[in-house]
Order: sequence, then C-alpha cells, then structure tokens
Amino acid sequence: MSGLTDYAQNKVKDALWRGQALGAPATAYFALITASRGERANSTAYALNDTAVVKIGSAYSYYKCTTAGTSAASIPGTYVGAIGEAITDGTAVFTEQTAALDAGSYTEVSGGSYARVGVTASLANFSGTQGAGTTTASSGTNGTTSNNVAITYPAPTGQWHPSGGAVVGQVVFDASTGGNPWHWSLLSAPKNVNNGDAAPSVSAGAWVDTLGN
Repeated sequence: MSGLTDYAQNKVKDALWRGQALGAPATAYFALITASRGERANSTAYALNDTAVVKIGSAYSYYKCTTAGTSAASIPGTYVGAIGEAITDGTAVFTEQTAALDAGSYTEVSGGSYARVGVTASLANFSGTQGAGTTTASSGTNGTTSNNVAITYPAPTGQWHPSGGAVVGQVVFDASTGGNPWHWSLLSAPKNVNNGDAAPSVSAGAWVDTLGN
C-alpha cells in the first residue's frame, strides 16, 4: 500500500485549482518507519496502541491494536485491508491505519546511525510514467513513477526498531530532519534491522508511486 499524504494532496489541489505554488521538494528525503510489533502473529498478546502489519494477499496493510487482547490461533479471513476497518482478532481488535498514515502519524526510525536519504528530484533519478528506468519527460498513461537509483541508508550501528518490532515502510519528506511528509509506502515485507547488518537499500524500481485519476 502507498499514497500521497494529506499534506501533499492539499498542496496538489491548491496548485491545480487555486493558483498556489506547489512547492514540491527539490530533494526527496526518504525516511523509514516502524511497527512496534512487526508482522501480526498468531496467539499473541497485544497491548493497546501496539502497531503491526498484516499480509493480505501479496501486500501488507498497517494496523493498530485498539482493544488489547490475544490474537486468534489463525489469521481471520475478515482482514481485507479496507481503510479504517476494525477487525476482531481473537480477543483483540485491530484497526486499519491508512488515515493515520495520510495524516503523518507514524514512528520514524532513530538511533544506530540512521539518517534519511536524500534523492534529488530529476528526470535522471525518477522514471517517467512511460516505464521504469526512463529519463525523459513523462508520456505514459498509468500515472506511475519509480526510483531510477538505489535508495541506500547508512549501515546500522544499533537496532532500528523496538524489540519485537520491524521496519515496515518509507515516508518521503521535504527536509533531512523534521519537514513535511509527502508520500508514504509500505515495504513488500517487514524487515529486521540490527547492529552490524549491511546498509539497508531499496533497489532501483522498487519504490513506486502511482497517482490515481
């Protein structure tokens, strides 16, 4: 899953229809976000406000525990990834968090030599809508762009997520610290990042943004 944040959507609407400058970032700063409990597990106790990702089909969705309890012995079939859905899972309840991600509510990685990665906005660094790896002005029909260059973070000198948690997604900001979030996306699988691991990297073409109609 992925999407423009509320901030980005408001900037786009004001630029298109209200005569305002878009103010798009000259450099996209890629940040990593965590889920406190990583991927949802069977027959596991969850506390209020624990976060976890749930695999639905081939992709992951982000959930928060909104009623503390113990998850079911097998994942309920009622998870479909619908925005805001509340799923009774054993004695716990998990609520889907797209609205929170759109609003900029997530936990960014910190410590262990972590830093956001800046990628200059350019035709060379991000593909045109006509296909991955292209470097000319967009001429495609699917509204999709992807990274032409790898996004490589510093080598970790400590764990980048809570014990029992995982790195689960990326957020693009307009500053190396602080700043405004423009886009969020979840990883294809949660990742444990520990002291001494190789520098985490998102290969060219693996970060994808599709602008809907």
